[in-house]
Amino acid sequence: MKRTWEFALSIIGVSIAAIFLIVTIIAAVYLNSIDLKDMMDYSLMTDSEFSSSEVDMSIKLFMGLLWAGIISLFIALAGGLIAIFLLKGGKAKGAGILLIITGILTIFHVWPLIFFIVPGIMCLVRKQRETVEVIV
Repeated sequence: MKRTWEFALSIIGVSIAAIFLIVTIIAAVYLNSIDLKDMMDYSLMTDSEFSSSEVDMSIKLFMGLLWAGIISLFIALAGGLIAIFLLKGGKAKGAGILLIITGILTIFHVWPLIFFIVPGIMCLVRKQRETVEVIV
């Protein structure tokens, strides 16, 4: 059975994950290169609600979430590529399960999540058509 839609949606998901990965890595490298704590301290000098330790903790939390997003995108890229090869090999159920798991692991990014969950469900739900022999 041709799985053209599943294949196309998986390729779109892998492409979007690759673009997001590149942009997120560039953002992480840029944010590591500037001194974010000094910039935050300067902008918060007039506001006495936040202490220096709170600002430092929030910056560490943000960077941790950024790196968690990078890790999830690497997993999405690998899982999506493996699922594409499984689809080409004719193993739709394995590819569907892998696409759903990959979609769940990309919880930080909505578009790759959509483009992995939808073809994963399609792989598991669609049945192969039975050929009917007509006797004339």
